Amino acid sequence: MELVAMLPVHNEAGRYLPRVLDQLSQLADLIVVYDDASTDATPALLARYPWVRAFRGRQPWFPRHEAQLRHHLWRLTVRFRPRWILALDADELFEERALAELPPLLAGRDYDAVAFRLFDFWKGEEQVRVDGAWNPWNRFSPLLVRYRPELPDTWPDQVIHCGRLPLAYRELVTFQSHLRVRHYGWARGGEHLAKYLFYRERDLAQYGRVSAHTESVLAPRVTLEPWIPLEPAPFFRSRRQPERR
Repeated sequence: MELVAMLPVHNEAGRYLPRVLDQLSQLADLIVVYDDASTDATPALLARYPWVRAFRGRQPWFPRHEAQLRHHLWRLTVRFRPRWILALDADELFEERALAELPPLLAGRDYDAVAFRLFDFWKGEEQVRVDGAWNPWNRFSPLLVRYRPELPDTWPDQVIHCGRLPLAYRELVTFQSHLRVRHYGWARGGEHLAKYLFYRERDLAQYGRVSAHTESVLAPRVTLEPWIPLEPAPFFRSRRQPERR
């Protein structure tokens, strides 16, 4: 397969997962999902998508050890022998022009990984946070890699913030794409306190202290920028849209 997307999910039926799956169904040949013991309608939602291969856990892994969850998801994904693997979360979407601009990235030969800027939408879907470590303009995240079966698939032994790819894949030659990824995990302001407490507890377990980035979740003042949609560049607009396989 050319492109397989992988993502972990947990109780996402009433959130952004339908939008994510709708988009990935146009971009990827297959979507491998690890359902981390959801208790809502997430399994029924996943069953409605013909391009999804869902695997379900009995007990949630993410709150206990994120690295083990990511490692397991990776091994489920590589069973399908993809040429490329895309690692997203259930609240992340590419901007719309990805339909035209992602296929040329998969055709590249001078790199084995592609990194993207992640924009954190803040208390709504019209604005993104750009202060401090939230600034997306100088921060690229590798999310797309060419599968190299000869590389080891080890992960750091971390409860949280373990990364989405095996350690060996983080050393590959990487292309920095101008395509943007929209992260909606902070778009609902009413969830900020609960998410802060979640990450605070795991920071203490892993580092013995609360990171400055976690503390900044509840900062009284933040810097926001409006989200401005962008059209595909003329070169991509002139290309015929790929047919869904």
